[in-house]
Amino acid sequence: DQAQPAATFAASDRPEAIADVEVAVFDGEAVLFDVNASMVHHLNAVPAATWLCCDGETTVADMLDELIETFSVDDPADIETLTAAMHDSLARFAAEGLLVGCPGAARVMLEPTPELADDGTEILTAHDNP
Repeated sequence: DQAQPAATFAASDRPEAIADVEVAVFDGEAVLFDVNASMVHHLNAVPAATWLCCDGETTVADMLDELIETFSVDDPADIETLTAAMHDSLARFAAEGLLVGCPGAARVMLEPTPELADDGTEILTAHDNP
C-alpha cells in the first residue's frame, strides 16, 4: 500500500511551481524534468492541467474552476472526483518538492562501484553529499 501525500491546500492557496523544471506537454499529458533532483515525472491529463495552473497567482479554487471548464465537467459526482484528483496532484507535487515552500523527501543517489558482490551483482554506494 502506498501512503497518501500529507500536504493539503486551502481554496485561497496559490501553489507555485519551483524553478528549474522543464515541461513538455503533448496529447493532454505532460512530462516534467526536475533539473535539481534529476527526476522525471510523467503526468496524465488532470495532474498535467493542475501543474500548468501552479503559477503562484492562481488560487486552488480558481484552479478547480479552470479544470471543470477544461474537462467540461458538470455532474456533481464528476466534480467531486476531479476535485479529489486535483488535490491529490497538488499533494504529490508538494511531496516531490515541486512546489515552492514544499521541500521534497531526501533522495540518495546510488552508483555502481567497480566491485561485485559474491553473487556477481554490482555493489551500489551512495554519494557522500546527496
